[in-house]
Amino acid sequence: MNKRKLLLMLFCAFAFQYVLAQNAYQNIAATINVAESSISVENKIDLPDGILDAKHTAFLFLNKDLTINAVKGGKIIEVDNNNEDTKSYAKKYKLTLKKSSKNSFSISYKGIIKDEIKQSAAEYARGFSETKGTITDNGIYLAGATIWLPKFESDLLSSFDLNVVINKEWSIVSQGERTKNETIGDTKSITYHSPEPMDEIFLIGAKWTEYSKMLGDVEVQAFLRTPDQELADRYLNTTSGYLSMYETLIGKYPYTKFALVENFWETGYGMPSFTLLGEKIIRFPWILYSSYPHELLHNYWGNGVFVDYSSGNWCEGITAYMADHLMQEQKGSGATYRRTTLQKFTDYVNEENDMPINKFLSRNNSAQEAIGYGKVLMVNNMLRNNLGDEVFIKAYQKFYKDNEFKKASFPEIQKSFEEVSGKDLTSFFAQWIDRKGAPTLVLSKVNENDNNVSFTLTQTQKEDVFTLNVPVAFYVEGSSEVIWKTVSMNKKEQQFSFNFDQKPLKIEVDPQFNIMRRLDRKEVPASLSQVYGSKQSALIIPATGEHQEAYKELATTWKATQEAQGKTTEIILDADIEAIPTDKSVWVLGYGNKFNTNDLQTSYASVFNAEKNKKIGDLDKNGALVYAIPNPNNLAQSVGFVGAHSDASIKALARKLPHYGKYGYLGFEGDGATNVLKGSLPALDSPLNVRINEGEVTSKIIPRKALYQSKRSSH
Repeated sequence: MNKRKLLLMLFCAFAFQYVLAQNAYQNIAATINVAESSISVENKIDLPDGILDAKHTAFLFLNKDLTINAVKGGKIIEVDNNNEDTKSYAKKYKLTLKKSSKNSFSISYKGIIKDEIKQSAAEYARGFSETKGTITDNGIYLAGATIWLPKFESDLLSSFDLNVVINKEWSIVSQGERTKNETIGDTKSITYHSPEPMDEIFLIGAKWTEYSKMLGDVEVQAFLRTPDQELADRYLNTTSGYLSMYETLIGKYPYTKFALVENFWETGYGMPSFTLLGEKIIRFPWILYSSYPHELLHNYWGNGVFVDYSSGNWCEGITAYMADHLMQEQKGSGATYRRTTLQKFTDYVNEENDMPINKFLSRNNSAQEAIGYGKVLMVNNMLRNNLGDEVFIKAYQKFYKDNEFKKASFPEIQKSFEEVSGKDLTSFFAQWIDRKGAPTLVLSKVNENDNNVSFTLTQTQKEDVFTLNVPVAFYVEGSSEVIWKTVSMNKKEQQFSFNFDQKPLKIEVDPQFNIMRRLDRKEVPASLSQVYGSKQSALIIPATGEHQEAYKELATTWKATQEAQGKTTEIILDADIEAIPTDKSVWVLGYGNKFNTNDLQTSYASVFNAEKNKKIGDLDKNGALVYAIPNPNNLAQSVGFVGAHSDASIKALARKLPHYGKYGYLGFEGDGATNVLKGSLPALDSPLNVRINEGEVTSKIIPRKALYQSKRSSH
């Protein structure tokens, strides 16, 4: 080894130890009795400087069902817990350490942890149930929210060693590297070592079958509740491509392992060095190219660079952009994905529930998702458009390198982009991160004279003007590709003009949906999300019929989910009204509903080919049909229809349909409501698309190159 390399290694080791010295260290010994849902913990904690005050005291929280047995190196007393986030399930303690303890103490405690897995109405559209933490025969889930380890009032990052003793049939997964996995008699002893500082520590357990392979110096694992070599191989092999992609885009993968862990209820969680997915989810083939890369990427964003929540949650939006959006962009469907993203914001976010991005912490309803995931995704897309792919990639590489295993937020992202681009981005970040709202664009006064096109763009939103770089596509005679122009707006209304060598035929404003804005209803097809997203809605159920009670139950469930999000919803019998309301969105429930106009087989029949029309006819007689159309008497509102032929199917649809919001029509078969038909009905003419002259339009929009070109085939 040469001297220069040795010095570099010593410097890196010193730098890493310096980082650790600024964080806590926990040496955790846990014994779990699954049959009793109990845990016993002995934890030796080394605190960094600055956590204890001048009197050598600090405040911490611990799950209320855990009883402290002993504290060595100091004393602890319970105090009133006035923390709104934790007072319902945690106790607060004042810890006083001996001056001779050198910021170290040991604490032992035990108790039963069995919080119910439940789904609240506000979380209904997410589909996932949640628990603070539980130990059951089905599995073990302990996380930061469980407060199964002391949580200090001051935010701490902590490296750790975790040793778990449990029945020999069980396995444990946590962050870091598993350094011991030994069976001794009827028990198993498992140790995880995490030199990387964490913002929370997980302990996940179940009776799994384990699979693994090495990808360079990273071990890829799969922990499955049911043995399945083929399923494991699909995940292990697919992981290789994603690791390569993200190491190219961002930097070296931050952990020594990545594990797919099958959970005992349906989840889609990304933890440091592993993902926790439900048994149904992992068996959907499309998950490998949607949720799975999303959760793997969270090892960089959220679990490699942690979120400083005091300035908002930045990591969900960039993860969605570099995973979900990138997967679609690689298939040439990036514009469709962005349109759906903007559509969700338009449908779900209103004056009452809107908020700045820097106030978004987590997703508890569709409006929060549209802001924290969707709007942040679009802000990243605008950064990329304004500065170029090279700057965008290098800026996030720098952000990752500078903030690995630290807490960071939008100010650090801004700093990285400014240093890489050499531009002052203060106004951009202030506009999109610190203020709420989004622009609405209107195209007008389009005129052409001797190949000169003039037009006016107006921002019609109630909020102040947004500064925008708006892409405009021009279709000219004899050209195979559109001509792109970018216009800069900083006023509510501005006029622009451009000269062309050939005759201009058509103009389109932001046809690829590249800027954050509210969509005009005529730009997008009618969709279920337009009905779900309305601030006011009505559910019209049939007054009679064999399925009347099932539709009433569906309506009651949906009413609760809407009201949990601050929306107003009423349930109406079809016999009690003469016409469908025009001042709100409406659900018409039931084939026997007097307001069922059978639109898919009448007004929209010409949209479908003979095969699909036959399928729709069959489902109308024996299956379930769902669709959304504009209210014919008020295009600003939408009408949704749900019809099925069994109570069981109606019950299944009540649960499933919130996950199909982007579609305009759906067909289902059987009592379990198996989806067999889905798509979008045609949109009306977009107001941002104006024909200038007659002539054959041969120009086409060529989708931009994906942020990373994958070698895998399209799916």
